[in-house]
Amino acid sequence: MSFAYYTVDTGVEASQIFWSYDSVVDHVDLCRYETTLPVFLQHLPREGAILDAGCGLARWVIYLRERGYHVFGVDQSQTALRQTQRFTALPLFAGDTLQLPVKDESLAAVISLGVIEHVRSGPVPSLRELRRVLKPAGIALVAVPYNNPWRRVLINHLRRLRDWQKGRAGLKLDFAEYRFSVRELTGYLREAEFEVVSVHADDFHPPLGKGLWVDWSSFFGYGCGASDIIAGHKRWELNRRGRIVQWLANRITPWLIAGGVLAVARRK
Repeated sequence: MSFAYYTVDTGVEASQIFWSYDSVVDHVDLCRYETTLPVFLQHLPREGAILDAGCGLARWVIYLRERGYHVFGVDQSQTALRQTQRFTALPLFAGDTLQLPVKDESLAAVISLGVIEHVRSGPVPSLRELRRVLKPAGIALVAVPYNNPWRRVLINHLRRLRDWQKGRAGLKLDFAEYRFSVRELTGYLREAEFEVVSVHADDFHPPLGKGLWVDWSSFFGYGCGASDIIAGHKRWELNRRGRIVQWLANRITPWLIAGGVLAVARRK
């Protein structure tokens, strides 16, 4: 695996941290800032059932159903599902993404965004489970954190130093996620018997930023702590410094600082 990311044990599972601080409305609004939104609209089928496996607050379920897609969601967190159901009635179910409550070869497409990287033993079993529920030639949209050049050159080294310092201070560190290269993600998809159709840099359009904000929200954004945002601003929002760096980096290539990589894959 490219890079293993650790967090201090706070009693909240790392995969649940970001959605647990915001409202359902805030999360749904993020969809329109996604640089990969055109990829979703191009590749997801209009006919047939689509599963968001690991839907969290179900932002994509809500956003896509409003546009006529037949989407339902599964997540292991009943807390997240209850929070969403208070907002609107949706077809959401509690379940493990490694053992989806779905019949074999029954879905036209699956969405897996920021999920498979949280499995410490590796992503292939999760990908094989996605393949199991897809019809032949069904589409999978799979996004994971991207081990981009900015991270490889600087951020990863700073993270390792901070992890060492936290360990020396007696803090307990828990595995949070892997960050993958494009080659790793596509290799795992092929190992799970998918055909990779395309890959895309996954980030937000300005004034939001996914990669820069995650890596250093207090410097590039308006974060002032693990969960707090400076009044008058919102999560993922980049400050002037962050927007300048984002613009300059994207002039070279969107892959330079992208927070994630999205793969479009087809079940063989």
